[in-house]
Amino acid sequence: MLFSDLWWKKINKILHDKNDYHLDLSLKNDVDIADSLLQTTIKYHKLLIPRKIKYFFKNDKFFFLRLLSKYLLKFVIGLIIVGIIGVAILLIFGININFKKTEKQFNNIPIYILSSGNNEKDSLNILFYKRNVSKTANYILFYQRDPSKDYKKWKTALAGLESGNERNPYQARREGSEYWGKYQMGNGARKAVKMERYTWEEWKTNPDLQEAAINLWVTYNYDALEYEIKKFDGKFLNGWMITESGLISMAHNVGPEKVKIFLSSGGKTIPKDGSGRDATRFLILGNFDLKNK
Repeated sequence: MLFSDLWWKKINKILHDKNDYHLDLSLKNDVDIADSLLQTTIKYHKLLIPRKIKYFFKNDKFFFLRLLSKYLLKFVIGLIIVGIIGVAILLIFGININFKKTEKQFNNIPIYILSSGNNEKDSLNILFYKRNVSKTANYILFYQRDPSKDYKKWKTALAGLESGNERNPYQARREGSEYWGKYQMGNGARKAVKMERYTWEEWKTNPDLQEAAINLWVTYNYDALEYEIKKFDGKFLNGWMITESGLISMAHNVGPEKVKIFLSSGGKTIPKDGSGRDATRFLILGNFDLKNK
């Protein structure tokens, strides 16, 4: 019955004459009566609504809950039907559905990572960030200032990079190599500190000689890099943090002139040491205090 009434209303709306049926006065009169009755009916319905609401609250407390559940169920069923139709259309027309995880991009954004003071640990740390944060970021190690990082600790760290875990580091030398002892000082370094006259046999049996040589070599590198240290200390260069002790460490490895080339190129020209490895790995010995020997 409700469906039929709705259709009658639609038909009446369609059969509307903009001149109010003035060519047929009998029809016009009946239409006016019907409109008047309709307006009166609507008015009475409006008056009845508050009374109906009071009735349900008094006599059928679950009516509104059932009403809400009914329309909520219709809404959910409607969403499911729309979803099924949408997926069916996509499948029929062969449209690929690709739910790809959006990766947050950090193109060339510098991300600073505190150095642990260990090359292997730092490399693993950066690898972790690349896997879990972003592959496109520019990761830069920085070295925290620590008053306890004195000259003695620097020499220990330097020897760790050079002679490693030798039982007697003062006798460390690869067969036929020009790099001798605990600090692996080469021909150029020994010549610079006026100790080229010593033989390997004399060198390996004299720890005091080697300690004196490294002290002189540090002073030599300080003198050679005085301008560069003042200019670059504390700055970041092409992914590296430049520090005073880092530059002295790098100079120990390849000499001060190659360090100057590295700095003047903006960090793009990376010198190699005698073993063919990048000398920038010595920059990890950053922010040590080398002044108080």
